[in-house]
Amino acid sequence: MFEYLITRPMGFIIEHIYNLVSNYGLAIIIFTILIKLILIPLNIHSQKAMKKQQKIQPLMAELQKKYANDQEKLQREMMKIYKENNISMTGGCLPMLIQMPILIGLYQVIQKPLSYLAGVDWANASVINEVIRLKDAMVNLGYNIGNLANATMEQLANNSQIQLSKWAGIVGTQGTALEGVSGGVHPWVLNFNFLGLDLSNAPSAAFGHIMALDFSNMSVILLLLIPVLAVIASVISMKVTQAQTGQNQNTEGQAAQMTKSMNLMMPVMTAFFTVTLPAGLGLYWIISSVVQILQQLILNAFLDKKGEEIVVTVPEKKQQHRKKRKK
Repeated sequence: MFEYLITRPMGFIIEHIYNLVSNYGLAIIIFTILIKLILIPLNIHSQKAMKKQQKIQPLMAELQKKYANDQEKLQREMMKIYKENNISMTGGCLPMLIQMPILIGLYQVIQKPLSYLAGVDWANASVINEVIRLKDAMVNLGYNIGNLANATMEQLANNSQIQLSKWAGIVGTQGTALEGVSGGVHPWVLNFNFLGLDLSNAPSAAFGHIMALDFSNMSVILLLLIPVLAVIASVISMKVTQAQTGQNQNTEGQAAQMTKSMNLMMPVMTAFFTVTLPAGLGLYWIISSVVQILQQLILNAFLDKKGEEIVVTVPEKKQQHRKKRKK
């Protein structure tokens, strides 16, 4: 179900973008901006929810002082305010929740570029023969392909499509005859290069070079810039969101603990994923965070001008007003 609802539509979009720009990194950047544009209505809704949350912060601070010794009463009164103003406590988290299936789908597209960018059908007999031919050609050219020499077709299709694309490039440049392909350019060859970095590699590959004090291949070592920039952009995006929701002010107890945990967990999670997975995913993470920051600042400025439309009502005051009218 996930394959048909998320991964294939994303692959279809990226494939057409790649066919236009012929560059993997640029295709990911354009795809990221396009997704952010599609999600603008959701971001507006989320931003309005955050602005309301910001407006009720003084009310929440008053309640926390008033019911400091009665947590049960405090929770009831806080829920009344949320309900009265039609505020969802998770409203501002929707963009982050939607980010996860997009990341999972994009990982599949990046991990299997031949399936989604080159339209390779792995059940086709000619494709099976071509994989065998590429393996044999690599061995004949003197390359050590390790365990992939004994890998099954299914294993190569699921885990080694990036490697197959690179084999196609190597075999083509070595002058091997390619049936039905003009100019020695194999249709499986994809341009993973972006600003001198190979986005098909995981930044973790740089650690082996650093540990061996081998700085001859700086393009691999510079891949570590991807997770560094991803963490910085993610932290800034989180800080901007918290500033707009007032989470850094008048926040106590459980809410403050949750904020601190999020401030710690998000950078760690971002670093882990962007270091261990192909750098293309890290590029998406960076661009997504940067666009999110810009969207938040622009929407925040726009909503500030229309602040009068965001009205907060207090349940207790309404009840007092009704009692006076009865008298």
